[in-house]
Amino acid sequence: MRQALAGFLEQNVEPMLEDILSEFRQRFKRPRQNLDVEIINIRRAAKPPIKLMLQALRGKQLNEKELDQALTGLGEQGARHGYPLSEVIGIFQLAREVIYRYIRKACRKHPDIPTRQLLAFDTQMCRLFNRVELGVVNPYLQFQDNIILTQQSFLKHKFSSLFKLVEAVSYNLSIREFCEILLDYLCRFYNVKISGVFLLDEREKELYPQHITGLSSRFKHEARWSALHGTIQRCLNEGRGLAMVDTPFRRKDITIPIPENNSKERKANRYPDSPECHSLYAPLIGRQGTYGVVSLHDLKMRRFSQTELQQIETLARITAVALENAKFYENLIQEKGKLDAIINSMSDGLILFDFHEEIIFINEQAARYLQAPGQILTGASASLVPERLLANANDAHVLQGAYLKALTNILDHPVLEFTLYRPEVKDIRLTMFPVKDHENRFMGRGLIIEDVSHAKVVNRMKSEFVAIASHSMRSPMTSILGFSSLLVERKLPESTQRKYLNNIYRESVRLTHILNDMLELTNLEAGKMSLKLHAVEADELIHSVVEEAKIQFKREIQISKGKKLPRLIADRQKLNQAMHKLISNAVKYSPGKIILSVKKVDRPYFRKKWNHSNINLNIPGIYPALAFCLEDEGKGIPADKLEEIFEPFFRLTEYTNIQDGSGLGLTIARYLIEAHGGKLWVESKPGEGSAFTFLLPLELTRPARETGTLAV
Repeated sequence: MRQALAGFLEQNVEPMLEDILSEFRQRFKRPRQNLDVEIINIRRAAKPPIKLMLQALRGKQLNEKELDQALTGLGEQGARHGYPLSEVIGIFQLAREVIYRYIRKACRKHPDIPTRQLLAFDTQMCRLFNRVELGVVNPYLQFQDNIILTQQSFLKHKFSSLFKLVEAVSYNLSIREFCEILLDYLCRFYNVKISGVFLLDEREKELYPQHITGLSSRFKHEARWSALHGTIQRCLNEGRGLAMVDTPFRRKDITIPIPENNSKERKANRYPDSPECHSLYAPLIGRQGTYGVVSLHDLKMRRFSQTELQQIETLARITAVALENAKFYENLIQEKGKLDAIINSMSDGLILFDFHEEIIFINEQAARYLQAPGQILTGASASLVPERLLANANDAHVLQGAYLKALTNILDHPVLEFTLYRPEVKDIRLTMFPVKDHENRFMGRGLIIEDVSHAKVVNRMKSEFVAIASHSMRSPMTSILGFSSLLVERKLPESTQRKYLNNIYRESVRLTHILNDMLELTNLEAGKMSLKLHAVEADELIHSVVEEAKIQFKREIQISKGKKLPRLIADRQKLNQAMHKLISNAVKYSPGKIILSVKKVDRPYFRKKWNHSNINLNIPGIYPALAFCLEDEGKGIPADKLEEIFEPFFRLTEYTNIQDGSGLGLTIARYLIEAHGGKLWVESKPGEGSAFTFLLPLELTRPARETGTLAV
């Protein structure tokens, strides 16, 4: 009879499976991503109970090993596919109910089956189903435990990497290094091969790659994404992440293998060179603005979940903070570099001391004064300064006492002046000042070491100039007053009156020349001079200047030049004035012959065995040039004075008694020559004479100035 029951059930295996599937879906109503996969899994779980029941009805011996393996596989499969344990057990309970339903149908069809056999079969089925349920539950729970342990290990590793990422935000101030850490984290934990950080160029309204993975270096250097339309515009305007299917790259830009199942065929007509990928874009929004986007791209078309989208949005905001910190640090380094360059370029020495009287900063000039490297002096005591600096001055002990007394004054700016005699003679001024914070609290002090030697020389020269100018102007003024008073107070013959008037006129012209030189130098130093550039014939200029000088100074001046000189572009009046100053200087200090030679030159030249000014003539653009050389047969100029004679107010004291003068002629001449892009220098050999030479460039573009006009 049991054989007849088994035969009936075998004929209805498929209907039983359909009933189990239908009732399972009604009992456990919830959305499934793939209905076909779910049907396969339910049918696979329902078959073992039916098979076991049929074997029991047929009286076959069960294979214990195969049964345990089948039940273990079902439990692990249910856990792997995410079915709750209640649903896994529910499949077997439904299978039991459906089987008994069909057994009742069989009993109605075969009413002669003994009740005793049915009770024995029911007892056997209860034991069998209990074993089946236990055989599935234990593997299910074991697999769930393994999943939990794996997830815990994964999360631990993930949080460790995330901690490194956050640590990079706090301590890594390099944009490039931080982007490398970020993209490595995103690629490993979101299982993608292509990612990038794209920064926004505000001026061009474009995004450019700062760092990328999975793409070629050519793409990094050439790619630009517009920020004014499309996905990028939405992402930046809405300030949130976006996930979509797009084709942002060409095949030749991708350096990783493209999966065969990539759905490029669907867009083959529109984008033949660009495979599809599922992309995610998140804006880099910081405290002070939006800096760009971070993007992930999956060529396998795996869709990003909402949770992943939210996570990447958070990471993008962390990245924006890191970018702000890095940019702030880079700007700080640049500003510090500029400040260091400015301070180290100062002609004055600067030393800063902290509250404990230790050196915390010293620039290069101050280190040279103290004759030690700045790295060694940093951190040293403030007492080291007077020991190294004041030891080379006269009355060192007195000066050190004054220095230490000045240190006790934290409110004023004490000044100490002295003269150093080693390693060279210099007049030094020390100025101390307090350093305070934004709350006006005393933090330390600063010390400025200033070389005032040149200032003192200039002051001395100005004093000498005032004396010379006063003496020079007193003589003509005395003559003018004396002769004019005689003309006013006395009635003199007409011949005498004419003589006195000529004297008054001559002294007035002399006084005017002195005043004009002073005013001319003032304007030159103030930068108020402008050139009116025109075409000037060099031959005509030379003859004109020489003829005028012959008449004024009543001296013979020889000219040596080629047959035809090239044309100059210059301010004729200014050149005339400069050459007149040089001729006047030669006439004053040379009673002998004076020669003006002019020639075209293509390279620098100096006279052999003659001393010359310290001047650089290897200047781009100055050649070809026209060289004017004025030679005299005077006493010559000492080698150490060849450059000083061009300084304002400077006079060679050994010539003071020979001729009066203001000491401004050569200074004005050099100003005028250099304004034309030229150079003026002097060569001399004591006892043989001197030669003043200046070059004027022949290029039409060389002397062009914003001031003045160029006429060809």
